[in-house]
Amino acid sequence: MKPRRLAPFVLLEVSSVFEAIAGGMTYIIVPWLILDLTGSPLIAGLVTASKGVIAFVIFPLAGTFVDRIGRRRVAITSDILAAVTAMAFPLVTAAFGPSVGVAIVVTVLGAMFEPPGFTARKSLVANTAEASNMTLERANGIHESIRGLGLIGGPAVGALALAAIGPQNAYWVVGIGFTLSFLAISFVRITHVVGGESDVDVPLQSFFRDTIDGIKALVRDRALLVLITFWVVLDMVYLPSEEIVLPVYFEGKGDPLGLGIIVSAMLLGVVVGSLFFEFLARRWSLPVIIRVSVLTCCTVMLTMALFPPVWLFAIIGFAMGLSWGPMNPVLSLLIQRRFPASIQGRVFGVQLAIFSAAPAIALPFVGALVEAFGAQPVYFVLVVSTFVLALAVVFLPVLNDFGRSSTVPMKVRPMKVKPMKVKTSKAEPR
Repeated sequence: MKPRRLAPFVLLEVSSVFEAIAGGMTYIIVPWLILDLTGSPLIAGLVTASKGVIAFVIFPLAGTFVDRIGRRRVAITSDILAAVTAMAFPLVTAAFGPSVGVAIVVTVLGAMFEPPGFTARKSLVANTAEASNMTLERANGIHESIRGLGLIGGPAVGALALAAIGPQNAYWVVGIGFTLSFLAISFVRITHVVGGESDVDVPLQSFFRDTIDGIKALVRDRALLVLITFWVVLDMVYLPSEEIVLPVYFEGKGDPLGLGIIVSAMLLGVVVGSLFFEFLARRWSLPVIIRVSVLTCCTVMLTMALFPPVWLFAIIGFAMGLSWGPMNPVLSLLIQRRFPASIQGRVFGVQLAIFSAAPAIALPFVGALVEAFGAQPVYFVLVVSTFVLALAVVFLPVLNDFGRSSTVPMKVRPMKVKPMKVKTSKAEPR
């Protein structure tokens, strides 16, 4: 029996939680810093939105780096660059004074350096699970829940840092987070073999064509493309509701605490739901898990459109997150099962790029609708539309394809093998 080594997986998760906290802090610190320097919500919004645009471009390229250079190396390099960038900002500010230009440059560099590390860590789950003799169902469930905890903690740590030491010095804490992530991932010891095949792609063509191969691989998988398309539509409803609709509603009521409680309840539900994935996977097939999660989540979302009291809103938000939680490890598992190890980094990169672009596209439109018609009517129309779409998606026969674990056929260059001449023995019949 293969020896069980938990250290690689544990160190990966330690790295993931520090990276998630550091990255989550910037969602609070960046808009606060730009507002502090300019006093302009428009500039703060544009700078924050630019992170999503940059991530959309960087994620597919990051996936190619992961497949070419190696998952662990990319994670280490990404953390070092992100840490240096964050810690350089307070040093430059101390030397030359606060500057909007420097703040924007740091934000752009951070948006460039973080996606490769995130992509590499998602890809490393399979390596560390194999080294730890752990099922992919358990590994993905734990990984997504721990990262979720980091995303919950990041804004909270960011808010505390802003209150205690100010926006410029808060970047020291961000840099420390990425440094701790780098230290943890640097001690991970794994091989480049996952499921009997190498996770490093030998570059036989240009970097650009390798990146395009990742896009083509995802497009060829019709079932996965349908699921990701629905996911994007759901993100275009959920994330604007969290960032625009609910803030507008609770601002009108003068209840920022209620907003914080509800958003935290949703995120906590996702964390718990991710942990339950392994339990569900032992009892249900993946198509059943997907259908139950999608229908339950969208049904619960309908009740949120009634805008109940805060305590009930929080319970409903937790239930919605709980029902959707298994979907994050489901998607990771599907990519790990359906694509060769040497292209998984690129597929993860394309998937993450699509997810990062969806909210940036939806936010301006939802914001305009809320301004014109109000928070409650817009939210009601959005969730009803999503529920109707969910009903259509869950009954698609193509989802049954997820019950099969075969990989998507990839085009492989044929090898020329020189035929060997074998002499026939006289004792053998001709």
